[in-house]
Amino acid sequence: MEDADETRISALMFGRACRLPLARWILAHPKGRFFQSEPPPSVGAPTAVRQELHRMVQLGLLERERPDGENRVYYVRTTADLWRVFLAAVELTSP
Repeated sequence: MEDADETRISALMFGRACRLPLARWILAHPKGRFFQSEPPPSVGAPTAVRQELHRMVQLGLLERERPDGENRVYYVRTTADLWRVFLAAVELTSP
């Protein structure tokens, strides 16, 4: 593949330009747990990121947590085999 533009490949292959950059960010995140507003704006618009996080929960890639008394929503990366698909795509689109 000559043009390995991550957002182009993400939009064509995964249906949305922010899906692969978000997966890359999650895979590179040093902690397995992060809060909903933590992904940087370069990954995608906050609404799009929130929708993608919801989809990743539905796919079993993430678990959603909301500790008692806290307003923040946290996500925990799972060990789902489906992460291998994103890992392969991330590796193929790396500079």
